[in-house]
Parts: sequence; structure tokens; C-alpha cells
Amino acid sequence: MQAERHKRFNGYVKIELKGRSPRRWIWTIYRVESETLALRASAGFTCAEEAWQAGQLALRALEAGGPVTVPIAA
Repeated sequence: MQAERHKRFNGYVKIELKGRSPRRWIWTIYRVESETLALRASAGFTCAEEAWQAGQLALRALEAGGPVTVPIAA
């Protein structure tokens, strides 16, 4: 069994529908311990899958303790 990697940040990504017309999706990252908002996408994505992938990249950067480079939404 593989040991869990050391994380500097413990959180999760949530995808939300920002607007109905046009449909824009955003990702938000919350801290697990306090369920407070840690980071949010500044622009919307055209589909939930794109937002999910971008949110996962940002979460991995937070976990590693490095700078978060937020992908530009389409």
C-alpha cells in the first residue's frame, strides 16, 4: 500500500453553475477542516468538465505549497 503524500493544504473542489444564460461554470476550493472558501475561479468556463479540470490543477498546486496559476477560462 502506498503512503499518502504530505499535503500542505487539505481541501476539495466544488463545481457551481454561475449563470443560466449563457451557462457558465466556476470552480471553488474549500478547506476541509473549516469548510471555508479558500480560492475561486475568477472567470466562468463553458462546461463543467473544463471547470473541474482547472479546479483540480489549482487544488494540486495548493496541496504542494506552490503558487497557484489559475487557468484562463474559455
